[in-house]
Amino acid sequence: MLNPLNAPPQGVEMLKSPPREIDEAVIDKVVEAVMREEAAAPRPKPRKTLPEIAPAVPANPPEAEGKTRYQPKWRHSAAILALAILIGWPGLLPLLLGLAIVLPIIAYLTLGHDRMSEMVAATFDRFRRFDPVRAEILRDWAMRRVAGIERLLSWLPERWTSGLYLPDFRDAPVVHDKMRLDPFSRFQADQPETPDAR
Repeated sequence: MLNPLNAPPQGVEMLKSPPREIDEAVIDKVVEAVMREEAAAPRPKPRKTLPEIAPAVPANPPEAEGKTRYQPKWRHSAAILALAILIGWPGLLPLLLGLAIVLPIIAYLTLGHDRMSEMVAATFDRFRRFDPVRAEILRDWAMRRVAGIERLLSWLPERWTSGLYLPDFRDAPVVHDKMRLDPFSRFQADQPETPDAR
């Protein structure tokens, strides 16, 4: 349908170009040449564009310049949580404290002094390999506590403290292999075997 706005004015003849002959073989060659050029030309990598940067927000907005925001430390958060638990379940704190006292006592009575000492020493050795600086700080702290208890015990009568032995947290001296054996066992091992008298 002819658009009346594009129609030529009346009485004017439009010039028409003569019809062109279309040679499809030439078109195919041109298309093939263009495709070869496109394939041979290196394709530029698309540029990575960064996202638009957001406008910088001032660290202290003008309305909050006079106020400093409180950032709680983990200790404060733990204290608040403990207080909330204490208020919510008041019987839980004495129960936890009782378990913290009773369980080590039960473990000590069940395992015995020697086994418990070995376990504590092995745990401390593992801790010392993992973090030697903190292990030394912990050992110095324990030695100071033992020294304080010894000073306190010095005020008590001798008969009250005669059988009390406090732990020694100093490093054990290096013992030669021969000294680890019982001296009587060593003596017996060194003796030549004698035939039994019958």
